[in-house]
Amino acid sequence: MNMDAGAAPRAELLLIDAADRERYEVLLAEDGTMVALLTYRLSQGWIALLHTEVQAGFEGQGMGSRTATLIFEDARTRGLKVVPKCPFILRWLERHPEQHDILLRPLAPATPAADAPPPLEMS
Repeated sequence: MNMDAGAAPRAELLLIDAADRERYEVLLAEDGTMVALLTYRLSQGWIALLHTEVQAGFEGQGMGSRTATLIFEDARTRGLKVVPKCPFILRWLERHPEQHDILLRPLAPATPAADAPPPLEMS
């Protein structure tokens, strides 16, 4: 593990599939504290990822990204295709094209925001 001097070690996380509540729970391995959850809908051969929530006190520490990685690893292991509905997961996927192979459908191309400046014209 490569850490800067004085940096806290990266906490080990556990992914729990709380199927009766249709959600994944991400816990600190050390003490079982829940750091994040993601609600889902499971169907035959695919899983729709609906909403990601990082618990107060754990925001800004990369827990959302680590949660997404764990969930995609789980879907891959279970042979499930993924249907991303959660806005956080959709943004995360823009930065992780290596995960696109297990999407049920390709991502729609990003559209520029209405207030974005027009593209530069080349002369």
